[in-house]
Amino acid sequence: MRGTLVAMIVLAACGPADRRPGGTGGVDGGNGDGPGGANECADGTELIYTIDQLNGKLSQFAPTTKTFHDLGALSCPASLGATPFSMSVDRTGTAWVLYSSGELFKVAISGLACTKSAWTSPSGLKVFGMGFSTDVAGGSAETLYIGGGASQTVTSFMIAKVDPTTLATTVLGSQPILPEMTGTGGAELWGFMPDATTARVVKFDKSTATVSQTFTEPTLAGAMAGYAFAHWGGNYWVFLQRTGETSSTVYEVDGQSGAIKSTTPAPGRTIVGAGVSTCAPTVIL
Repeated sequence: MRGTLVAMIVLAACGPADRRPGGTGGVDGGNGDGPGGANECADGTELIYTIDQLNGKLSQFAPTTKTFHDLGALSCPASLGATPFSMSVDRTGTAWVLYSSGELFKVAISGLACTKSAWTSPSGLKVFGMGFSTDVAGGSAETLYIGGGASQTVTSFMIAKVDPTTLATTVLGSQPILPEMTGTGGAELWGFMPDATTARVVKFDKSTATVSQTFTEPTLAGAMAGYAFAHWGGNYWVFLQRTGETSSTVYEVDGQSGAIKSTTPAPGRTIVGAGVSTCAPTVIL
């Protein structure tokens, strides 16, 4: 099934330039230096991945077919009672999964081996949304961006960048709403800002954490039970479950106009994290 999904995306999308020897462009799904090579993309990193709050299930989501493929439940040694809170994916095929306890784990997408990181919630950053963004458009070096605070009930949420190697954290600014975040291979950083009346999809300035572009999304407003956010193929994908709803719904948001392009129910899923690497395509042919 996984091989089928990858083949469909290669035919349908155009991503960052191919960095393999002799490459000519298109989706970079190769790894000429081996998985995790500094300049390459591990297999599967062109897909969106989701994490379920209730059972810790990690799944692939294929935007071309709007279907899920379950990989299995995580067995991370999180504190008793802790559940997944958010997730991002790096170019090596590692899912960074934050639990509600503030513990950050690295999970190999292939095999689901889980390792606890040395993250210690600096500056009170215990719960947060997150996304990787390349440092330059089309580049391979990337930085993790996070937005959150000590809890979901504080009135101001810090936006920060994290060195993926050292976990050194630099606070850039703040926002009044806890965002879910996603980056791109085009060195952009976007976020979904939930709200009871004025939900928004926004583009962040990566130096100041200010908002430089906004799509107002009244269709996505309401009291939230769980939400996640990802970029793929030039559009934005909001995984949303409102209070009182029994499962998440996937909303495809047009990257040029902000219009809702499609709505896909996800029965049986409470999605709280959606991770997509900077190897994902930024344009659909």
